[in-house]
Amino acid sequence: MRELIIRGLSGLLYVALIVSSAFISDLALVIVLFVFSGLALFEFQRLLQYKSPIPFLLFGLLVYQLFIKEPSTNMIYSFLALSILANLILAYLLFLNKPFPSAPYQKSSLSFFYLVGSAYFIVATTHFETSINNSITLIMYLLIWVNNSFAYLSGKKWGKKPLFPSISPKKTWEGLWGGAIACIITSLVISFFDDSLPVWSFPVLALIIILTATIGDLIQSKFKRQAKVKDSGSLIPGHGGFYDRMDSVLFTAPFIYLFIIITNYVS
Repeated sequence: MRELIIRGLSGLLYVALIVSSAFISDLALVIVLFVFSGLALFEFQRLLQYKSPIPFLLFGLLVYQLFIKEPSTNMIYSFLALSILANLILAYLLFLNKPFPSAPYQKSSLSFFYLVGSAYFIVATTHFETSINNSITLIMYLLIWVNNSFAYLSGKKWGKKPLFPSISPKKTWEGLWGGAIACIITSLVISFFDDSLPVWSFPVLALIIILTATIGDLIQSKFKRQAKVKDSGSLIPGHGGFYDRMDSVLFTAPFIYLFIIITNYVS
């Protein structure tokens, strides 16, 4: 019970910082997301035993350009394609039960295209024009939080069948379904209050998040297993580090960004 209380309180503080900054201003939200992502990048590099300031500089320059002026479409799409490719390669290696890349140039590529790329598209979701300020970013986070929280609670209560025992023995199919049902219901409720996207797109968003958030969590667990550590850090009590807390949204963000582009084009 004590662990659950600590986990809940630290999670609420994390949520409160993101939500409150979203309503304060675009700059406040960008700063919060940038700091959190930078800490996740630091912890990720430590897991890989790879130290380089270049990914941090690149991330800073990309976010600065995004906030100051709209980047070119070609640049956005190229970087999006590389980020999604990096994520798909990690997912492919995960399901084939093969080790993640560990050569120096591969660690560099993972830092650039998996971590920096994914973090950039978290921030980039703030640039979509919506009827409620920063609603795409907040909806993405909310659905991920609902999915992960109810997966955790359902797994604790009813979990029996392991989902991926070789990587994360505590994750169960019962937890997956509990999180999925809650995520879909939440998306349908949100569709009544936000007209930024077509109604049909909200349950599709939920389905994308159910899949990608789960895979992102498993990928992070595999990185920790390869590094032989329990958590990526210790800055968030009950959750570990920022990479532990952001594993789902990091993997999810490029796919959500792509979906929103397609939806806006179709609409």
